[in-house]
Amino acid sequence: MHMSFFFSGGSNKEESFCWRLEINDQIPRRVDSSGFLVKTLCLDSVNSLTHEVVSSMVLEFSLLDSLKICGCKGLTSLTIDSPTKLLHLSISGCPKLRYLEIRSFKLKTFHYQGSLPLIKIHEHFNLTKAIFDVTQGPSYYNNGLDIGPLSLIIKNSQYLTLCRWMFEEVIKPSISSSWRSFQFYKLQELRWIDNSMNQENINSMISFLKLCPSIERLFIDIDSNTYSSNEEVSVDAVHACEHARVLRDLKLVKLEGFESEDNKNQLILALQQIVSNDQLLLVLSSIS
Repeated sequence: MHMSFFFSGGSNKEESFCWRLEINDQIPRRVDSSGFLVKTLCLDSVNSLTHEVVSSMVLEFSLLDSLKICGCKGLTSLTIDSPTKLLHLSISGCPKLRYLEIRSFKLKTFHYQGSLPLIKIHEHFNLTKAIFDVTQGPSYYNNGLDIGPLSLIIKNSQYLTLCRWMFEEVIKPSISSSWRSFQFYKLQELRWIDNSMNQENINSMISFLKLCPSIERLFIDIDSNTYSSNEEVSVDAVHACEHARVLRDLKLVKLEGFESEDNKNQLILALQQIVSNDQLLLVLSSIS
């Protein structure tokens, strides 16, 4: 079900608001309304005038397991409360969002697009697919990000989209004390987003790949508009060497947005150093 809440003219749709969305986990004894049959819901352009009404309606959707929230221009704080039902959550087009709270320990897929907000996780859950399309950088301005739980919920992902800056600023600090043992054991497919692919950025990506012993497919997107940390984040060479893993399952690398053949060749050379000598590796590329 797709529900859109558009207003023509006026400034109400831009007014900031906080939103708490609860999903009723109790299955009704009798199904008196078709609303109970809704399992997939897209909420588009909810605003300060409609969010309370929408929350009341969502309480009627007790079978809901997939939720998409998009185009909520004034949304600054969002709480999702669904202890046992919600499996899939997608959030995009909410430029003012600064705080996201999730209580849903059965969540399996999470797609977030926009500036990365402060994220608070109440219950641990293991995502199988995590997409952090956060090319605009962080929306927080302090050290309040709950980085430990965030790293743990993506640890068992099979499919992951990640920006380099998020690895350097969010994931790497949270696993620094367990760098020798932390692994993304189940990761099969990685989409890596960066603003450029110079040698320093290549080293950063290689250090992440060494944490992914089961990776089979690697997609690298270069977008010069992607946020990059102003701080220099160095890769611990000692730990990287001790923690090196040969990527025996990597079969496909696809490159998008590379500015020159030199950048591409530098990357391929670096990848050759972490795969098996006799391994066939298909590299597809397009030069921008």
